[in-house]
Amino acid sequence: MRHISVALVLLTGVLGLGGLAAAEPVRPVFHEEAGRLVDQVTDQLRSLGAQLEQHLHHGRGGMGPGGPAPSPAERPLITIMLHHRNDLGLTGEQVGRLEALRNDFAREVIRREAEIRIAELDLAALLEQEPLDMTKVEAKIRDVAQLRADLRVARLRTIEQGKAVLTAEQKVRLQGVLGGGMHGPRRSAATGTRL
Repeated sequence: MRHISVALVLLTGVLGLGGLAAAEPVRPVFHEEAGRLVDQVTDQLRSLGAQLEQHLHHGRGGMGPGGPAPSPAERPLITIMLHHRNDLGLTGEQVGRLEALRNDFAREVIRREAEIRIAELDLAALLEQEPLDMTKVEAKIRDVAQLRADLRVARLRTIEQGKAVLTAEQKVRLQGVLGGGMHGPRRSAATGTRL
């Protein structure tokens, strides 16, 4: 989140330079560089938004379409529970707790995805150097992988917290929903961060 704030401050500063251009002449080269910077930041923010939408609506986790089906533990159980609240007999309090878990995790996805994106940008900068500093490249690749693993673990932890909200009887009903004729939200084949 801190990285996003820094990026937004920088973006605001760059955009603020446009007002200065009318007051006093700015070197054309600086103006072009500032324009390119704004374009890059805009593209990165769009990319981050697209990634977040993909995580929240379609799921993602490193396996492409056609890869292995997600394990039962990684299905979007909280969304399924909320979708079948009447079938499971959820109380208003349970619904509130499940929605809070899902909303808190959505915020966490935003923060963690921003960290991953920044680490990927740092890696891209390292890969542009000639010759490659393999020690730094390897460390950054491992950082990106660890950030992705941390996000996956956080997702599983949140799902387990969601399951703990249910009573024993509701858990039995959930198994019927998961294995029976009632269908929850459709998903892609990829393991994802959707709850």
